[in-house]
Amino acid sequence: MPRNRFILCLLLRDNLFVNSRNFRLNPVGNLETILQYLHFEAIDELVLLNVSRNGKDIEAFARQLEMIGRYCFVPIAAGGGVRGVDDFHRLLNAGADKIVINSAVFQTPRLIPEAAKLFGSQCVVVSLDVKKNREGRYQVHALNGSWNTQADPVEVARRVEQGGAGEIFLTSMDRDGTCRGYDHELVRAVVEAVGIPVIASGGVGEFQHLVDGIQLGGAAAVSAANLFHFIGQSLKKAKDFLRENGLNFPEPLWNFQRRTSL
Repeated sequence: MPRNRFILCLLLRDNLFVNSRNFRLNPVGNLETILQYLHFEAIDELVLLNVSRNGKDIEAFARQLEMIGRYCFVPIAAGGGVRGVDDFHRLLNAGADKIVINSAVFQTPRLIPEAAKLFGSQCVVVSLDVKKNREGRYQVHALNGSWNTQADPVEVARRVEQGGAGEIFLTSMDRDGTCRGYDHELVRAVVEAVGIPVIASGGVGEFQHLVDGIQLGGAAAVSAANLFHFIGQSLKKAKDFLRENGLNFPEPLWNFQRRTSL
């Protein structure tokens, strides 16, 4: 059985890391600042997203990725502004293990099969940002949430899976930064529609929400960002909490190091 994964998502806007609430951004600090509080050994994977609103410079983002890679030794999925296979090459060369695409799903739909053929499906992660309309219908948004594509997330999820995507990073814009927990209805609908892993994102405010993402939403992995900014040992505590609830997560690295040193 594939193991569940505990994922930290970091949002990078130009040279600063930011918090997000319903896709409105607030600065947190630079890399030196966040390194004082984050313990990368507690996570199973890092998602690093370029959320700049002033145009996304892949070269500048790649340099930031290289810097983060010096401190983070778990797989990194990086994205934001990826438009073609050249951007895949640049970010992979900078240290990414997977590439996240979002707006290109609609602007350049051929990118998914091209990238899957060149790099393998496991390298292609599709980010779906979803918001309910006034009638309560889920719709996928792109371009930092500013473009309502009016597409149904279940239909898009099926399409990108058929195109060769290996994973879906699913974010509820309505829950983003609210600390109300994941939108389990949304997560479950997408999970049941596809055979590839779905990462739940948006809304975590306490450790129990991570557990609920697996048990109620059916996600293969759970991601959070705001919960872990400036909260001491919270990454380690969250990973311990997940394992204490009997979920199928890898053993924390510090536990393995402690056992092998005895």
